[in-house]
Amino acid sequence: MALPVNDIELGIGDERATLGDHLAFLWEGADEFADGVGFLRSGLEAGDYCVIFGHNDANEQVLAVLREQGVDIEALLTSGRLTLMQGTEDAGAMLAGIGASFGDSVGKGARVIRLLGNLGWGHTGWPNEREILAFEAKVTDAARLFPCVVVCMYDVGRLSGSILVHGAYETHPRIIQRGVVRENAYHVSTDRFLESLKDADPL
Repeated sequence: MALPVNDIELGIGDERATLGDHLAFLWEGADEFADGVGFLRSGLEAGDYCVIFGHNDANEQVLAVLREQGVDIEALLTSGRLTLMQGTEDAGAMLAGIGASFGDSVGKGARVIRLLGNLGWGHTGWPNEREILAFEAKVTDAARLFPCVVVCMYDVGRLSGSILVHGAYETHPRIIQRGVVRENAYHVSTDRFLESLKDADPL
């Protein structure tokens, strides 16, 4: 039985999300990373349109897990049900590209669009951390405009505490950790977060 359009199975434990959600998935270890990628696999099995977004190396990490799980990546890319977005040096261009991809998917009749952001913090040539933080905050507002769910993956074992606080916690309304979705008491509204970036370097 198909889920109501406002009730989306995340493919992470028994958790569900509603359209317009922007969640941080906090993972430790390869098994949890694969669980996060299950968010895309679940959508592909349900007929949703999916977008993978991140630094090139981070994207390849996601694709490798999907291939291991038996997903025919090439066929999905050709059909347009799976879109691969590479990183760029301009955070504004990233957001515009995601919006265009969402619009294209809606035009093709997408019921739900799933975006998995594996940002690859710390890669050379990637936008600076301030730009990425602004991007993450803006995604929260952008997601509300489309029939989509956005999950951003954070490697909590590798990232600095400041990135986790300002990125995962302050820019995401909800958090997924150890397979459980919870409301994020530390979320900061987009306008207030962007203002804080102007006033002081948070990192």
